Amino acid sequence: MIIKHITLTLTACFLFTSCSKRIAKVSNANTLGSDETLNILFLTSDDLNFDSVGAYGSVVENATPNIDKLAEEGMLFERAYVQAPSCTPSRNVFITGNYPHNSGVEGFFSVDFPQATLPEALRNNGYFTGVIQKVIDMTPTNNKAKYWDYVGDYNKMQSRTPSNYGFAFDKLIHESKKEGKPFFASVNIQDPHLPFFRGEKTKEGFDSTPPSYIFKENEIPLHPVLPQYDNFKEEFTDYYNTVKRGDDAIGQVIQVLEKHKVKSNTLIVYISDHGMSFPFVKSNLYPQSVRTPWIVVWPGNIKNGIKDTKHMISAIDLMPTLLEITNTPKPGPLAGRSLLPIIKGKTQPDREQVFVEHNEGPTADPRPMRAVHSKDFVYIFNAWGTGDYIATFESRWYRSYSSFVELSKKHESVQDRLEFLKYRTVEELYDTKNDPYSKNNLIHDSKYAEVANNLRA
Repeated sequence: MIIKHITLTLTACFLFTSCSKRIAKVSNANTLGSDETLNILFLTSDDLNFDSVGAYGSVVENATPNIDKLAEEGMLFERAYVQAPSCTPSRNVFITGNYPHNSGVEGFFSVDFPQATLPEALRNNGYFTGVIQKVIDMTPTNNKAKYWDYVGDYNKMQSRTPSNYGFAFDKLIHESKKEGKPFFASVNIQDPHLPFFRGEKTKEGFDSTPPSYIFKENEIPLHPVLPQYDNFKEEFTDYYNTVKRGDDAIGQVIQVLEKHKVKSNTLIVYISDHGMSFPFVKSNLYPQSVRTPWIVVWPGNIKNGIKDTKHMISAIDLMPTLLEITNTPKPGPLAGRSLLPIIKGKTQPDREQVFVEHNEGPTADPRPMRAVHSKDFVYIFNAWGTGDYIATFESRWYRSYSSFVELSKKHESVQDRLEFLKYRTVEELYDTKNDPYSKNNLIHDSKYAEVANNLRA
């Protein structure tokens, strides 16, 4: 992955509000009545498809028991999305509370955001802030100390070992206790991001620690987003073994909460940054690309096993939610709205659409796309999809892309799909209820003209 260390200072396109000097008392952090100070664990997976999670309907048994347990203990949002389908742009939405085109973090580079980010705002309100893994992606500039009191960053040979996440999180909690402060911990599990676990075949120089259970190919059905040929079986099995190892890491993190006896006063938010590393998923705007598992556990405030199927929520809503729950002043304009009313069991209006975007990938080649997701449709606008440009997405580097190429020589349907992957078209429209894997573009179907016009508007 190529990271451009460029710092941009943004002074336009924002209505600035100076950070309030009215610092909320940490003792009032839990606005729903607990006497204990509220810790926050923001727990993420990397490139995990929402439907790879058991609680979200995965057909693979026992792949994510620790994530599933979180869903049993808290509130699961069925219609949750991220704003961007690649790592740095997506994760910076979490901590800036703004769309990539507003924050300036459209690709893999640094931006000196002109107002306090989530960790800065919480630190100003008395929190001890810490980040574990994905540090560059969770830090808008190269100045880690600006945002984080504790940084846990393992090298590639150690960054996937589940126990290391427990060790780092244990140290983070110890440090917060020494400071006498509640913690805001951003713990970012690097699985199932590529390279996948492959046993002795694991890419040289990367962590080859095995998961607690290794799936066999006959246990893993191919995902419907892929052509249904055995060429993809090995890689998709590798993906699920890496999902399993990531879930093991999540289990280690939760054990540390229990060891320190702080789980009862810790708000847990679990999210994946976007979909899996396969063609037509990562770096795209289809439902498989930007839908995410989103689970909130808040002991004493959320009943066990609640599922919200009504509201469409997205990454821009995370920061205002955590600020309201902790009684932390907003540092300036935020694009989203607090989910606290929904968490408290109320209905929130105007939750019928979500806006998402892609601008560029790690190679910095611009391929701007915008999409509007409703509950039944998605409309996508590809400014570059005129037939004159080839997609420059990460999928070109995947084994599954090579499988696409090989199969396209033998099967016309795969060849057509590959050509569409490479060139697209300016507009796309899909009935996500009846075509959940976005294979039948309805943009030229007159029966859906009104739907398209409404989403364009």
